[in-house]
Amino acid sequence: MSRKPEKRLTVILSPADIAKVEATVERAIQVAEDLYAVTEEENRRLKSGRPATVDDLLERKQKLATELEAFLKSFKAQSNIFLLASPEKFTRLQHSNEKLTRALSENSQNLIRALTANRRRVETIMRAIREKQAANARYDKTGRYGSPPSGPLSIGRRYEV
Repeated sequence: MSRKPEKRLTVILSPADIAKVEATVERAIQVAEDLYAVTEEENRRLKSGRPATVDDLLERKQKLATELEAFLKSFKAQSNIFLLASPEKFTRLQHSNEKLTRALSENSQNLIRALTANRRRVETIMRAIREKQAANARYDKTGRYGSPPSGPLSIGRRYEV
């Protein structure tokens, strides 16, 4: 059984078109690098272990992620055109994306740890509030007059109210 030769679509771009492709890939590299920098700053803040505000980074991070996603969709749809960019550009783009992927993975873990820590803080505060309210109650749930606790209310080994 003989195979028919595959037909290949040859795309001929002018030097100006190739320059546009190069510029688009360069912009994607810059966006990936900027997103990496924002993510690293967020990671630095989250690693402190103290409640950290990252609100100022979120809007910038979202805009960069949206722009990078648009490039990747465009690249997927028109990869034959983007392949006309120089190999050096693709190597830089790949390196930037790999670095960004590692930072985003670490960022995800840091966000999970921060959310868990914040949830524990809120639970501890709420427990202390409930204990304080229960201690100030005139009558307990059995209808007897409630006496204050014999010791201080505790919200942890290091903190006492």
